[in-house]
Amino acid sequence: MFKMELAMRDRLLAAEKVKAIDWRDDALYLLDQRVLPFEEVWHRYTTAEGVAEAIRTMVVRGAPAIGISAAYGAVLGARARIAEGEDWYPALEEDMQLLADSRPTAVNLFWALNRMRDRLMRVKDGDDPLVALEAEAVAIHLSDREANLTMAQLGADLIRRHQGNLQTVLTHCNTGALATG
Repeated sequence: MFKMELAMRDRLLAAEKVKAIDWRDDALYLLDQRVLPFEEVWHRYTTAEGVAEAIRTMVVRGAPAIGISAAYGAVLGARARIAEGEDWYPALEEDMQLLADSRPTAVNLFWALNRMRDRLMRVKDGDDPLVALEAEAVAIHLSDREANLTMAQLGADLIRRHQGNLQTVLTHCNTGALATG
């Protein structure tokens, strides 16, 4: 059974062609969901303000994707604020509030920002807060991908058990790879 689960996981990972979020080269890249399916447009964000605007204008959609984007937005805000000088934390809090205000109904947004704040509070003297925040944002992103793989496995197993019977799959709101990590 375990080997079969690993084989399914490998197939799911190999089939993962659709993604809406990419973190690379110290920037957040978001697939503009407003123009799908007619165009594939990626935007590059290097500031918390830019990420907040992307969330507000629905470039990124789906609660998990919004939360992940906000976590990376906090990293971008921290990078800018730390570069400005010593008293950077209050300015970063302003950035986090801007991110929170971008979609006040998105639960994952607040969850991710609170997780970033909690991680920042656990940074020890002498450790780099930016490294800690980036690691936390990446962990949020990866844990969402892992949860999605698990749900896909469970769903595939359930559908297989009922093969031959009439089935309906109902999704609610934004679902799938575009709405998650």
